[in-house]
Amino acid sequence: MRSRAHRVVETCVLIAALLAATGALLAQTSAPQIAESAILNHLSAGISWYRQLTTIDQGAGQPSDVLYLSNARSQARQALQLAFQAAQSIAGLQSATAENGKSPAAPTENATQPAQQQPGLARALQNATDRLNQDQAKLTQIEAELAHARGSQREQLLSQRDALQGVVPLDKALQEQLQKIATFVSTNERAQGGMAGKIAALKESVPEVFATDTGEAGKASAGATSANAQSASVSRAQSSGLIGQAAYLLGQTREIHKVDTLIAQTNHLRDSATQLQKPLVNSLKALIQQGHNTADASPASDAAAMAETQKNLRALTGEFKQIGDAAFPLRQEIVLLDQAKGNLEEWRDSTLRAYGVVLRSVLMRVGAILFALALVAGFSALWRRATVRYVRDARRRRQLLLVRRFVSGFLMLLVVVFGFVSEFSSLATMAGFITAGIAVALQTVILSIAAYFTLIGRRGVKAGDRITISGVTGDVLEIGLVRLYLMELGGTGIDLYPTGRVVVFSNSVLFGATPLYKQLPGTSYAWHELALTLSTDTDPTSAQFALTNAANSVYEKYRKEIDHQHAVLERVMDTAFPKPQPGTKWQFTDAGLELVLRYPVVIEHAEEIDDQMTREVMRVVATNSQLKASLSGTPKLRAAIRA
Repeated sequence: MRSRAHRVVETCVLIAALLAATGALLAQTSAPQIAESAILNHLSAGISWYRQLTTIDQGAGQPSDVLYLSNARSQARQALQLAFQAAQSIAGLQSATAENGKSPAAPTENATQPAQQQPGLARALQNATDRLNQDQAKLTQIEAELAHARGSQREQLLSQRDALQGVVPLDKALQEQLQKIATFVSTNERAQGGMAGKIAALKESVPEVFATDTGEAGKASAGATSANAQSASVSRAQSSGLIGQAAYLLGQTREIHKVDTLIAQTNHLRDSATQLQKPLVNSLKALIQQGHNTADASPASDAAAMAETQKNLRALTGEFKQIGDAAFPLRQEIVLLDQAKGNLEEWRDSTLRAYGVVLRSVLMRVGAILFALALVAGFSALWRRATVRYVRDARRRRQLLLVRRFVSGFLMLLVVVFGFVSEFSSLATMAGFITAGIAVALQTVILSIAAYFTLIGRRGVKAGDRITISGVTGDVLEIGLVRLYLMELGGTGIDLYPTGRVVVFSNSVLFGATPLYKQLPGTSYAWHELALTLSTDTDPTSAQFALTNAANSVYEKYRKEIDHQHAVLERVMDTAFPKPQPGTKWQFTDAGLELVLRYPVVIEHAEEIDDQMTREVMRVVATNSQLKASLSGTPKLRAAIRA
């Protein structure tokens, strides 16, 4: 009976030990020393970093930037390959650790114990199955022996049978429990995919990293093409206008920000790899120290102890190789990340240098534009001061000041256009279309502006001139850029007077079919006529002599003013003209023989001069009896030019 109780207690202790070992194994599987999330996050960050580095657009820096970017991409590819290699090694290492029920990363004092004393879940299940089979086989054997046993032997066999019949159900219960636990763990791992499955899924997302290289010739050709395009881009940026250079600087600013982001990601990825490497390095150091301790503690004289020591050292060597296979790729990855960071920093420095060159060019161009605008403004101010000081004629001064504004505005426009615009061919095409549209839509305005410069020209019209245009006679009030303002004059013949209305014409009327009548340049006199109808028996010589003397006597009073205007006319026209003076002529009309006295009058004093001339002619007619007798009609006073 004591033997049966001893067996029951032993079995219960074994079951408790197996359950405790199973619980410890499950706890270790759910919380490994290198967390699964750390490994997967490291791989995800590496994939994101690699994709951003391979898809970044290279800006217009120096041609050597192609080399920096190409090296960084190649190193990023190798680093990502090593990261996956290390992750797969860590996953395999942790899987083997879970199967063996121990952690090589943290060796303990029991590391030298046999594997049978540290059963895993599979081993515990196998041991429970073997024990159940042994107990069932032994129970069958006892049943067979009981058929032939006698006396004390039979009692002993019955005692053993009863003990086994109590142990077999416990063995079956233990096997069932371990089988349930194994099934749960297997199902859970299949549902989650496991670390190896997740690493494989991440690996499939970047197939180009593990693809076969396309060859160095293709890389060299692509690099040469990129270098040529980049050199051309730099040349265009330095020779383009201000707008093109500003756009280049904006693009380079974005480029520098991208490179800074890549450098920050590289630093983060290196820190992550260092954190993954640290527990592996510590485990390697611990294994080395444990190996030294095992070798030092083994007695040289004991052959059995030496054999056990050699066995333990071989086990430690195997574990060292397994951990080294995971730690060494991480170390290589860190070295490649440092090299990639160096290439990115060189690229950033090169980009900053190109940025500085173009920025200095922009500042110099802006300074040149401001200096040119200042020169134009100074030239305009000098022109204005010289015009105001040296030009006495108000009309000429106004014309010069107006021309100054146009010239200054045009020069400033040229400075701004040549400073800001970079593509003059596109500008010329666009300007052609715009000019054609403006010419069609504003043809009247354009004609008016063109006529304005004709009106203010050397032989043009000035304020105060009397002109006739489109059947309207008036004195010019103002000549605008697109409009002409006249004070309308009414009446007939020589009797003209202001009507109180202002007539506005578009300057384009100058190019119309209706002629424009204006005063001779520099003059303000007109010709009037005094016509006397005489009988045919009148002595023409005496009548003509009498009227000429009468006209000359009146003309002498304002001859100097007419002579002055005549001199101005010859100077302006640069041509000799006969001097205006009174004259007579005979002509036949329906009323009879007509003697016409033609004389110049100053427009401002025309009424007064006509009155004096009429009085003098009437006095001559009254004192000359023959002329008075020959007069057959009323004298007529009229303008020499009739519209």
